[in-house]
Amino acid sequence: MKRLIIVFITWMLVGVTVTAAWAAGPAKPVIVAEMPDCYMPIGSDGITLFTNASASDGGVLRYQWYVTDIENMAMIRAIDYAEGDSYRVPEELGVKWYCYAAWNAAGGAVSEPAYSRLIRVEFYENSPAHTHSFGQWMVTTEPTCTESGIKARECDCGFTERAEAPAMGHNWDAGTITREPTAESDGERTYTCLVCRATRTEPVKYSASPEKSDGTHNSAGTDKDKSTGDKNDKNTIQKDVEPLSPEKNAGTSFPWWGIAAAAAAVMGVGILVVVLRRKKGGKG
Repeated sequence: MKRLIIVFITWMLVGVTVTAAWAAGPAKPVIVAEMPDCYMPIGSDGITLFTNASASDGGVLRYQWYVTDIENMAMIRAIDYAEGDSYRVPEELGVKWYCYAAWNAAGGAVSEPAYSRLIRVEFYENSPAHTHSFGQWMVTTEPTCTESGIKARECDCGFTERAEAPAMGHNWDAGTITREPTAESDGERTYTCLVCRATRTEPVKYSASPEKSDGTHNSAGTDKDKSTGDKNDKNTIQKDVEPLSPEKNAGTSFPWWGIAAAAAAVMGVGILVVVLRRKKGGKG
């Protein structure tokens, strides 16, 4: 009985696995290796491109080759009747880009495509005497804010080179508050492109203190604290510079006894001079 239950459970698991694999569809192919860029003079053996993809579930791979005049995957176009695993490029003077897509077909279903990279192919004249001399780039398809355009330049020999003109990108205005922030929820600022009028939004955080026009907060309290601090500093300086006491002043002035001694010396000299004169007068 136990063996029957085990066999039944095993078959159930197998059935679920098969059903899931069938529902998921064929596996998407994987590009195993990419073709290198190719350069060849006109009139040579030519250039043949090859695919290199595989499918993990062993399905049948299908292919489609594409071409574009500029290096941009968005500009590729399918080549009629180019559905094999190789493609011989027609000899045309100039540069083109090629790629292929691979699908995995199994059980009547087809997988998502896998695309190769763009392969640059150039055919040139087998004459080293000529070097292209291009004029200025001219925009032939104007780019938009989000879509690239096309630009071209021409050589004197008539060869035209094309390239992608990058998208310009949005030119946003300064933004407008479209929903005021509150303590319970953020607000919203809306920016508008000045070129295509597209819009985008950013959250605006709530702040209890009002903001100035330059986005900074009111700093009156800081100025007040600063002025108070200046006053305190002045008071501190005044307290530190105290007047000298009389005792200290006495120590720095000329002593009184010195003055008295000098006066006594002067008076003594005067008395001595008078006595000498009298004695001299008596002798005569």
